[in-house]
Amino acid sequence: MQNKKKLTLVISGSSALISGIIAVFNGADNFLLHFVNSLFYFALLFILVGGFMFVLGQGFFNITRYAFRRLFKSANKKAEDLIEEEKSEADQRDIIYRTYSFNLTYPILISGLILAFISTILSFLIS
Repeated sequence: MQNKKKLTLVISGSSALISGIIAVFNGADNFLLHFVNSLFYFALLFILVGGFMFVLGQGFFNITRYAFRRLFKSANKKAEDLIEEEKSEADQRDIIYRTYSFNLTYPILISGLILAFISTILSFLIS
C-alpha cells in the first residue's frame, strides 16, 4: 500500500515538473496558463489510461471476447476439428469470469484525478 502511494506521488510530481518545463518553453508571458494547460493534458492522459486499465481489469470485455470466439469457431468448425480437439465447456466459460490485475491501475488513475483537481483549482486562480 505504501508503495502505491509513493508511486502515485512520483507520477504526479514528475508530471507537474514536466508541465513546468513545458510551460517555460512555451513562453514566459503566460506561464501559469501554459502550466495549467499542460498539467490538464497529463491529467487527461492518466485518467484515460487508468480508466481503461480499470475497465479491462474488471473483465468488462470478456463477454465480447467469448462471443467473438464462439462466432468464429462456428464459422471455421471443420478446419478447427482437424487441427485440435474440442475444449471443455468449463475452459470456455472461464474466459467470461476471468479478471486481470494491473499493478499500475490505481496509481495512474489517482494521479490523473489529483492532477485534474490541481489544474481545475489553478485555472480558477488565473482568471
